[in-house]
Amino acid sequence: MMELKAKTFWEMEKESISFIRQNENVWVQKAVLAAVVNELEKNELSLEYAFKAQDSNDPGGQVAQKNQLLNAFFHKVYRLARKLSFFAKESGDKVLLNDTNIAETTFQKTSEKLALIRCSSIIKRGYEYLDKAVGYEITAEELNSLTDELAILETMQPQIGVITNDRKGAVRSIRELISEARLLLDKLDDGFEGMIDDESYLSKWFAIRKIKGRHIPKIAPKPTPGLQ
Repeated sequence: MMELKAKTFWEMEKESISFIRQNENVWVQKAVLAAVVNELEKNELSLEYAFKAQDSNDPGGQVAQKNQLLNAFFHKVYRLARKLSFFAKESGDKVLLNDTNIAETTFQKTSEKLALIRCSSIIKRGYEYLDKAVGYEITAEELNSLTDELAILETMQPQIGVITNDRKGAVRSIRELISEARLLLDKLDDGFEGMIDDESYLSKWFAIRKIKGRHIPKIAPKPTPGLQ
């Protein structure tokens, strides 16, 4: 029952983040709100990894799951490298080209540690050329997301430990992450309601959050008879 409630909460968190990102124009200029949104996205990614660790039934399964996460991450970094390589060729930047002209299979052919170091180098290059490579679809959001994902992958144990201890650790982590997420979502509830004037946005937000009675749309007062 507790696991079902936790996963139901996680689904609500993901739906909330999706709604937020689809309506960035409403809040993105407000730095204090943007900061909380970024923290919420980091929380959701950590929660995803915690659930995956808990759901694994054997060490082999956990190793396979980790490899799947690594491969997905490597592909994202490879796509970033291709955009940087494209820019390097267009601008004649031979140093950047040398740093980013990499085959995707290179990540699989090297050790995990070296592959992650290479990924970190490419991400750093992305930050360095963010303002220069305008028009090549390299965004701060993409780089921040890759940085957060890299940090999580780097902290995962290279070898999977005892199943029971891993699962207990995952359960504790899930509880802690959900507690943190509740606080972040509560901050956004307050921030949106206090700083956003878009009634449609607020109504949809609290519908997703399933907080009944929290937000009551403004209703124009009815005119008093005889005073029109």
